[in-house]
Amino acid sequence: MKISLLLIFFTLTFGQNIITSWNYDKVAMYDIQKINKFLLSEFGNKPFELPNIISWNNIIIKNITLIDIETNLYDSFLNYNNGLFLFTPNKLTLYFNFSYSESTKGYNDTAILELKIGTLKIKVKNDKIKRKPYISVKMSSPLENYNVPGIKDKKFLELLLDSLYSGFQMQSTLSRTISDKISSGLLKYFNDFYSQKKEFSIQANEFFGNFKFPMNNNEFLYFCEDLLGEYKNSFCYYLGYSDKEEEIKDKTKVPLSNERFSHNNNNLFNLFINKDLIDDIINYVTNNYFYFNPKIYNNKTNIKHLNYDFTISSLKKYFNGLQIFKDDDYFYCEVYIDKFTLNEANYRVKFIIDNLNYNYYFIININSTINIDLPIIKNVRFNLCLNQVKTTKVEVIYSSSELKIDIRNIEELKNIIDESFDFDDNKICFSDNGISMRDYFAKIKNIYFREEGIYLEGEHIYQ
Repeated sequence: MKISLLLIFFTLTFGQNIITSWNYDKVAMYDIQKINKFLLSEFGNKPFELPNIISWNNIIIKNITLIDIETNLYDSFLNYNNGLFLFTPNKLTLYFNFSYSESTKGYNDTAILELKIGTLKIKVKNDKIKRKPYISVKMSSPLENYNVPGIKDKKFLELLLDSLYSGFQMQSTLSRTISDKISSGLLKYFNDFYSQKKEFSIQANEFFGNFKFPMNNNEFLYFCEDLLGEYKNSFCYYLGYSDKEEEIKDKTKVPLSNERFSHNNNNLFNLFINKDLIDDIINYVTNNYFYFNPKIYNNKTNIKHLNYDFTISSLKKYFNGLQIFKDDDYFYCEVYIDKFTLNEANYRVKFIIDNLNYNYYFIININSTINIDLPIIKNVRFNLCLNQVKTTKVEVIYSSSELKIDIRNIEELKNIIDESFDFDDNKICFSDNGISMRDYFAKIKNIYFREEGIYLEGEHIYQ
């Protein structure tokens, strides 16, 4: 039940939480590869017949069928700032089979039209209001790019080429029929390409309830962008968006204030994980696990040498109102985590006094700022580990009616709370095996945390 609820939770709340920054030309190279593969495998391998008959110069042309495609798309211009992909000149050649007849000369045969596309212009748009990418395609080619090999009658060949050119123009064969098919097919190809991406599988450890987080990363959100307009770095977006109108957040500009990310001059592949993503995961665990499963601490579970033990004599150093208990009476603690993010934690500690006659208890509320360590594991994994806690506020929020508990020395209590965390022998990390980024990196070289989220730098998986 918890896992199914978790899937619903992620489906509804995530935005563009993973953003990459990489060398402009390398991003363009991989997009050109995608477009090239689409044209050759998806578009070129699925020939289609153009239904209209061309009648021009006393020549009748029919049964026009696209039979093959050749491409040479490299050294093309991709402008991620305004969404223009320009393939010119003659980067694409279309081959059509057709039949023709001309009554005065008795010609009746089949031939192949070799048509070099002078300009292929693909315009892409990221509509972040409707949360959809769009593609429009325009194609054009002059008469001199039309060629029909094998016809020796030059005068007839001129008339035939003029007929093909005029017929294609009148019927909008390039500008509408084929362009529209490329437009819809290319968008489907990008969607299918990203649908093959593997999900993130984050396995929390026992401390966090052994939850497994299957975060789908298989939606094509938007085309990459050059938000700075400098033609140096391109930013690409991953990982879902909200289905609730009121929860839509455009996070595409969030990491741009980080010069190291936005002006990536070290040729490393940079990846940003929005803080919201990690906070939502941890908050889900907090709300659905820690609320029902408090952490128990007593003289048996503690492994660190502390300046206190689990007897009332230790409690009396920090709290008033415990006079009715013997110094050698024992207590234990139940810890309930109410909030846990990458910056702060809020939790309640219930002190239960194990008296022979009756169990008394009181509860304190604690607010702390925290620091997170981000260790790199096995080249392509990282973890989230607590490495520092600074208690900022402590207050007694409840005590049994027989007790009137108040804090004796607030600063000493804050210090002893901070000292209770064992960062050497009993680390609190989110996962035992770490979070894998193997679908992005061949090797993570550096990782750091800023207010807006986590940044990773390293070698791209295909670099």
